[in-house]
Amino acid sequence: MAASSAVASSNSSPTAAFTQPVSELMCVPTVPNPTTLRFVLFDDIQDVNNLPQVKSVFARVVVKFPRRRNSQHYILQDITGSKIEAISNGINVQRFDALLTQGCTYTLYRVAFCLNREELQFRNIGHGLELGLITHTIVDPFTKPIQFPPFPKYLMPFHEVYQQPHKTFIDVIGIVLHLEPLKHIGGRPYREAVLMDSRWDLIIVGVWTDLLQRNALRWSLARVDKNIIIGTLLRCNHNHSNVFCA
Repeated sequence: MAASSAVASSNSSPTAAFTQPVSELMCVPTVPNPTTLRFVLFDDIQDVNNLPQVKSVFARVVVKFPRRRNSQHYILQDITGSKIEAISNGINVQRFDALLTQGCTYTLYRVAFCLNREELQFRNIGHGLELGLITHTIVDPFTKPIQFPPFPKYLMPFHEVYQQPHKTFIDVIGIVLHLEPLKHIGGRPYREAVLMDSRWDLIIVGVWTDLLQRNALRWSLARVDKNIIIGTLLRCNHNHSNVFCA
């Protein structure tokens, strides 16, 4: 309710606030001057009873999803490798679509940390929070001499993978126990690999055309040598006997 009141008070008409997207209403508290905002890591925000919070972050755009209706989603990674989903809504969609490029890093001032609303609307990754790219958000190029890690901070145990919603993205690590022969499904090359994690749990990873061709030698060597591999942004697929497709 506090967020709604703050938005309503900034408009001359008391009904103007209700014309904004719900997520924008929930993610727009009173916004301080950007020079007074301290930079935080995604995992620094722990007090869920004190949200939304407007902060500044350094972030890399790992995935930029296509615009959908009146919103656009991004997966961001901070300098520790932690990931979070960021969302723009309404009139902000076009602005951030032009400002943010997949694979690039940015300094983002005045982003709003909000509770994840996955129970009401699909989210691409699991996280307790999400970022609102709001009207007050400022985007600058990232110029600090800080190296972003090549791998994610959190690698999900396989027993948690099975609990994730359908089509969400996950990051895992495991040893290759078995590699199925090459198949063709709908004219597309397809291959399945069985991975085991440190808890001895198993998952099946289905690998399709582009990734299969690009990493064919790596998969073959992994099977022979029982290599440990890291799979990032694998997508859960509960429609095929809990097969997780890359």
